[in-house]
Amino acid sequence: MRKKARGVESLRRRYGYSFVAHWVLGLIVFFFIPLVSSIRYAFSEITITGKGFEFSYVGLENFKVALFQNAEYLDLVRDSIGSMFYSLPMIIALSLILAVLLNQKYPGRAIMRVIFFLPVIIESSVIVNLLAGPSINASIFDFSAEGSGFIDYSSIFANLNLPTQITDFLTFFLSNTVSLTWNCGVQIILFLAGLQGIPASLYEVSKIEGANKWDEFWQITVPMLRHVLSLVIIYTMISQFTSANNKVVATATGLMKDIKYNMASAMLWFYFIIVLIVIGIVLALYNHYCLKKWD
Repeated sequence: MRKKARGVESLRRRYGYSFVAHWVLGLIVFFFIPLVSSIRYAFSEITITGKGFEFSYVGLENFKVALFQNAEYLDLVRDSIGSMFYSLPMIIALSLILAVLLNQKYPGRAIMRVIFFLPVIIESSVIVNLLAGPSINASIFDFSAEGSGFIDYSSIFANLNLPTQITDFLTFFLSNTVSLTWNCGVQIILFLAGLQGIPASLYEVSKIEGANKWDEFWQITVPMLRHVLSLVIIYTMISQFTSANNKVVATATGLMKDIKYNMASAMLWFYFIIVLIVIGIVLALYNHYCLKKWD
């Protein structure tokens, strides 16, 4: 019996390896090899010859050019980080509110869920390129920090004599409401999965104790979503930092089109390090001030 059990386990293990092998092969070919190549590009001077690329090691020279000779690069990195800190709390708040609403029981709930997840499907297809083309004026597909530009909110708030920090925040929020909602699809799905895992008995007990909906939200819903919330934070930050409309990514893409792979790689690797530091700081603050409190 033991030999038979071992034979079944071995067979299941081989099946598992066969299913994973395709993913591992794709990971090596399409991720690790380009990753190693980009590191080589960042520390080299590339010369195109008839035989292909020739590399000469230049150390940190490409990074020095990007940081000290490129007048726009550091400003782009700063704007990217600032835009992320503006959009992160808005996206999380919007997706959580929408997830709570979509989790309620009412006619047509499934249709509403599909509608809010459609942007994720459409954005990853050729449809968005057609809608954003010159033949159709589809400004809702503009995910840049400037927003759609239908209304000049900055001029309106300037007449109210509000502090600059509040004016910038409100202008960004109102100008990008549609774009921020468009980017909430995956986050809504994650929050919905977390909400459905909360035991209904907790809400029943809270009603017996006399808690209202506001108390239930902050004392039950949010603490029970603490681990899902950390996942949403990581996903949202990475999504914002690596978006095709991110100015740093767009600049590096333009350099690659001009066959300046060394400069593009140096810019992206420095940006990658900054992104890791920012994500680490945000997660450390979240774990210290939120997770420990809710646990």
